[in-house]
Amino acid sequence: MASSEFPSESSAPAAYRGAVVASTVRVAGRSLKLVRPADPDGLLDDPEVRARNDRDDYMPYWAYLWPASIMLAEAVARHWGEAPAPAPEALELGCGLGLGGLAALALGYRVCFSDYDPEALEFVKRSVRENGLPPERFSTLRLDWRSLPDIQFERIIAADVLYEARLVPLVAEVVARLLAPGGEALIATPPRASAEDFPAALAKVGLAHRAEAASTVAESDAVQRGTVYRVGRALG
Repeated sequence: MASSEFPSESSAPAAYRGAVVASTVRVAGRSLKLVRPADPDGLLDDPEVRARNDRDDYMPYWAYLWPASIMLAEAVARHWGEAPAPAPEALELGCGLGLGGLAALALGYRVCFSDYDPEALEFVKRSVRENGLPPERFSTLRLDWRSLPDIQFERIIAADVLYEARLVPLVAEVVARLLAPGGEALIATPPRASAEDFPAALAKVGLAHRAEAASTVAESDAVQRGTVYRVGRALG
């Protein structure tokens, strides 16, 4: 689950001050190094995080590797494969640790990693360096979904961004605004009651979709099932 990207305007980013690890995640036969907090739960004891939680229920979701992120990275490899030339640019919404975007970057795509938490973007930069991926092919963007820039992307990806009912229509609107004509979005989610309303929300903003059953193996070695939505203006 990535950051909610729906906090109050007065919220300040939470900084992680603990130990950092670089773990290896296997995605479609490829090893990706993920730089991440060694103790993400430690953020819950941070006074700044507690204060933000009191104000707007903020949680530092960015610091965790959620199973849907692995599911998304695998979907990127399965559906898109190696990038064509010239390489399309993909936007990762609510990237958190950015595994989906790293998978796309490793496949040759240009990637813009976006999140509301600047701390998440700093960890992504470290992961790009750790993997030795070309720095000229990625960028980062602090993105507030309620105030979108005038820009579009050929590809959009996101993992576990439908975890609250209030976010479902917002995610659909963000994809509709930021997806270029002829582009495709991949949205991965575990089973969530809120996500069941996503197809209707997509239809309301003029987007078509295919829902595909998916599964992955989480870090706990448990099998995580979910859905990958392939979204576009029109899908043949």
